[in-house]
Amino acid sequence: MKSLTKLLLVGFAALLLAACSEPQRTTEWYVQNTKEQGIQTQECRSKPETKGSSNCINAAEAELVIQQGTEAIKKYRADHNL
Repeated sequence: MKSLTKLLLVGFAALLLAACSEPQRTTEWYVQNTKEQGIQTQECRSKPETKGSSNCINAAEAELVIQQGTEAIKKYRADHNL
């Protein structure tokens, strides 16, 4: 009975932690939301431990597209049916 209670508590704690995590954003989303892309990139640079997260990787990829300018953004959107 005690182990079942512990298991339920651990499961509940895991659910709480998952609910608190930030939503996963795609590269496409960051290309379309440049303000949030800049915020995410800045956060990733200030917290090196998050560098390998999918949001940091996607924000960095979006930054490369955004830096290339309007035509690159149009091409990226067309290539991805956005």
